[in-house]
Parts: sequence; structure tokens; C-alpha cells
Amino acid sequence: MKAFSKSKLMTTAAVFAIGLSGPTFADETWQKLAGVGAYASDTQDWTAIEAAAREEGQVVIYSVSSRIAKLVDGFKEAYGIEIIGHDMPSDLQIEKLRREHNAGVHAVDVLFNAEAPLLLNEALPNGLVWNFVPSGLDSDLDDNEMEPFLIQRHSSRVVYYNTALNPDGAPIDSLWDLTTEEWTGRTLLPSPLEDGLSANFMQTVLQNSNEMAAAYEREFGEPIAYSEEVLEAVAESAVISEPNASMEWLFRFLGNEPVFMSSTTKIFKNVGDVQQENPPLGITTFSKMRKNKEGVYAAAPIYDLDPVFGVSYPTALVMADMAPHPNAAKLLIKYMMEEEGFDPWNEPGDFAARSSIEAVQMDDFDLPSFDELKLWPIDPEEIYFSKYGFLALYLELG
Repeated sequence: MKAFSKSKLMTTAAVFAIGLSGPTFADETWQKLAGVGAYASDTQDWTAIEAAAREEGQVVIYSVSSRIAKLVDGFKEAYGIEIIGHDMPSDLQIEKLRREHNAGVHAVDVLFNAEAPLLLNEALPNGLVWNFVPSGLDSDLDDNEMEPFLIQRHSSRVVYYNTALNPDGAPIDSLWDLTTEEWTGRTLLPSPLEDGLSANFMQTVLQNSNEMAAAYEREFGEPIAYSEEVLEAVAESAVISEPNASMEWLFRFLGNEPVFMSSTTKIFKNVGDVQQENPPLGITTFSKMRKNKEGVYAAAPIYDLDPVFGVSYPTALVMADMAPHPNAAKLLIKYMMEEEGFDPWNEPGDFAARSSIEAVQMDDFDLPSFDELKLWPIDPEEIYFSKYGFLALYLELG
């Protein structure tokens, strides 16, 4: 079962509740026309949907992945419909959509989005986007992959190392190694202040403090002792009652001069460059393995890292409220859930939500299944309601 974590964070979620200002966007006339919300039908007439989509002629998608461009020709050939894709980060998609709605502009049909905390706690409950599940997927998806939003794939952030210059295996075996002198200034990652998925990674580590404490003792042979800076941060906080191992890890990690880079691809290339002498480590997207190139880049994830391989998160397909091409939106969502439409993401490290496609992936890539990997799934609700608290702690400890 692919599920979201429901572990408790370092403080009560409600303390950091973020109010969403602005109107509820849903328009009943459009809902009825689009067949979503209260007007969603148990039966979907795909002959009629396709015919209406062809009349609409195009579909606009905000996509977290630049690989959306690889769908344009195939979709056009199959349906005569043009995909207009805009590659943008997930959090910016939602902010752009919100601003457009406030201005009365309705320009997008589909969001391909990996910011589950914002989808679950802002976009969906406020009618900014709508869940649409094409018929025929029930037997191939878990319930939580169809509700509250449709999941197309599961991704993760993991730690990479240079395999060409470490032929005997990974140079570290614990997340705690990233806090040691040997790796000062030699860990690359996107800044959690600028990259939502990087912040989600850090917050998920904070949620798993007991496992981080046990990993510390395995690594250093003694129980963890807290730094004065961590104790002071807790003493001055109105919402944190006691220190924990994850806070200590965050403090030591930030003090070890990590290098922040905006591009996960550049992180991979900097780690995997075979011409360097002293390669860094990098926290980046699992699926970057596809960038390996003989004689140029050679990198791999550290599968047996203690206490966890990485942090996983879903990538969802949702229909934008007031989508100007609702039938083309439905058709594109259906297409991206099918084998042909999933092909751009059929890479090692991107796990199809559909079990039938994932089974083929495991055979093709000789990788463990998604459920067999030791991944901490993000908890969208906890991450959302503790975001401000995390940022305050991050700035205090950094």
C-alpha cells in the first residue's frame, strides 16, 4: 500500500495553521459543464469526451516536469489536440493559478503537481482545482492514489554519490555522515527556502526524530547529546517543548556548509562528473539516474543509507477550476495515466502509481518496487501546518 505518513511532527500542527485568504473559486455553471464536483458522473462517455475535446482543440498544462514536452507530438497525432505546456515548480503553479483566478483569468486546464501539502490543504478544499479520475483505473490504483487527488507517479529525494570515483561503494552509510568534517562544503541540495520539495525533505527528517536518534547511536556509538544552540532555540521557542535528534542533525548539517543549487539536474551532474578528483554528495531526485552518460556522468543513490533511503512524494494530475478546455483536460489526464502517456516518466526512480505499469518497470530496470524501498513518505497535512514553524527553526539553527 502506497500511503502518506501520519507521524507526529515536533509540535502540534494546529499551532502553525496557515489561513488561506481569498474567495472560494468554484463556479457551479462551469462545474456542471465540466462534470466535476457534485456533477461528476459514475459513467464516463469517452466517445463524447473525445469528440468534445477535439472541438476544444488544445489543452494547457502547468507541469512540474519539463518532460511534458515529450507528449506533444504523440497526443497531437492521436487526438488532433495541441498540448501547450508550461514547465514550472509546483508551488508556483498554485500561486499563479490563484492570482489568475483573482484577476478573472482562466487560462490553464491541468496541473501536473508534486506539492501535495498545498493541493490537499489549499487548492482542493477551496475549489481552485478538481480531482478527476478516469474510469477503469480502480483495479490498478490504491484508494489513496485516487482520492483526494489522482496520483500519476511516486518520486523521491535521495542522496547520490559518484560511482566512478567510489568503485567500492558509497563513501557514507548514514545521514549523520553529512554532518562530519570530511563532508564540510561537499553536500549539494536545493535551498529549503527556495525549493518546496527540499523543505519537505527536511521537514520529513524532523518528523522522524526517534529513528534519527537511533541512527546517531549506531554511527557514533553513544547516545546523542544536544548542542547549546539547539537547547537555546528550544528554550526561546513558544511552540517547541524539547529538543530531539532531528533538530540536532539539522543544526549540524547547516553548520557543515552545504552548497545550495537551484537545479536538481545540475546537482546530479556536479556529483556524477567523472573528471573531478574529490566529488561531492548530492540530495536530488531519484529519477536523475537517467542522466548518467558513459565517460561523462556516473552517479547512483545510496540505497542502504541509515536510517532511510530517502523521502517520497506523489505527483498528481488535477483539473484547474474554470478550465477553458475541460474535455481536453480529461483526455490528457487519461492519456498521462496510460502506458503511452506515462512513457516520458518511465525511468528508473520514477514509480508509476498504476501497479501494472510499475510491474513492467521493475522488470525493465531491475530495481526494487516502490514499497520495498525504505522511504519516508511525506505527510502533507503535517508539512503544511508546520511549515512556518519549520522555517523559523531553520533560520534559527542556520
